Amino acid sequence: MERVITATLAPMPIRLCIVPVHTSLPDAERPIGTFINAHVHPAWDQLNEYPRLTRHIQTMNYGLRQRRMPVHQFQGWYAAFLYNGNIVGGRYGRMTTLVSDQAAEACASKTLTQTYAAAADLPVAGGKAFAADAEAAAHQLLAAGGSWVVKPDAARRGRGVSLQVTESGFPDAWKRAVRLRPRGARSSQEVVVEPFHDGLLVRFFVVGGTSYAAAVRVPLFVIGDGSSTVADLVRASFEHRSVHALLKSTLPSLGSVLSELPDPLTGETVLERGDLRMLQEDGRLTAGGLPFDVTDMVSPALRSLAERAAQSIPGLGAAAIDLITPALNSADGAVIVDADAWASVLIHRFPAFGRRRRVMWELTQMLSLRAQYWDSPRLPLISSSVEDAD
Repeated sequence: MERVITATLAPMPIRLCIVPVHTSLPDAERPIGTFINAHVHPAWDQLNEYPRLTRHIQTMNYGLRQRRMPVHQFQGWYAAFLYNGNIVGGRYGRMTTLVSDQAAEACASKTLTQTYAAAADLPVAGGKAFAADAEAAAHQLLAAGGSWVVKPDAARRGRGVSLQVTESGFPDAWKRAVRLRPRGARSSQEVVVEPFHDGLLVRFFVVGGTSYAAAVRVPLFVIGDGSSTVADLVRASFEHRSVHALLKSTLPSLGSVLSELPDPLTGETVLERGDLRMLQEDGRLTAGGLPFDVTDMVSPALRSLAERAAQSIPGLGAAAIDLITPALNSADGAVIVDADAWASVLIHRFPAFGRRRRVMWELTQMLSLRAQYWDSPRLPLISSSVEDAD
């Protein structure tokens, strides 16, 4: 059984083309390699220093208290927000009542998120969702060649996601996705096979339909110096991050990185001076990724695409929107990948490079307005000129 991502919410379903993507360029010539050479490598010695780390929930609680909205934490993941002695909202994990039930359901499924976006006539990554016992049918997609993504439809934090999968690697990627599917009764149990889009993964944080921050998630890489081994280069990269509390606390082990090196690299490989190699495709912190703030670098069209993606899901008042784009100065070729209503603000509050963005101020501002004007027909506009102070 297979399900093609379609925009069934529109008057006429929109069937998405499934086109395999070939990524035969050297790493330095790929979009991420170009970005690293142009922005990350020149700024390497200017890595931001953050000696202390304040977690997402701590930051939110502080911001709410500043707005005279005390937080009552129940046992487990639930919390209630109070205002003038009344319960005016709450939180489950990191997801707040700015997110409707419908939006939460949409964000819990990769295919449903993209269906909403496609119904709004927005470009999406595309793909097919298959039942867990439909491996043979899913495998047929890869016969066209190219690189693919295999992931649980309900994947979170990258669990079970395999990138740049070819036909030979499909069986292992499929088994991993099936094994690491979320097991909740309300979670989709399907597996998605999606074309791999070679570009920059940009995460936007959108509150109330407006994007307040954007960061490129730069996967783990090394640049050769002509004498050091890959293992030495990774070790030096990790040591360099010790001044940054968030990066230091989320580093993968050196052993796990070396055990997953792409062919033909080994830990003993010595790269020529200036030779850039991507060691991961996954830009998450726990995979060795680096968040690079690009809020002031993204084009208005790209920012608008992220905002429209959030607005396409009814009741999605706050979420991270993930896009893949060939370049930051244009939305041409960009596709919507995911919407995450459980996203942390930490990569924006503590970026590896670039200016920190205090998006929690905007989030708690919206919660405060909901509390004050819950019985009014319309909320007042938020002024973008107000200084944040989370």
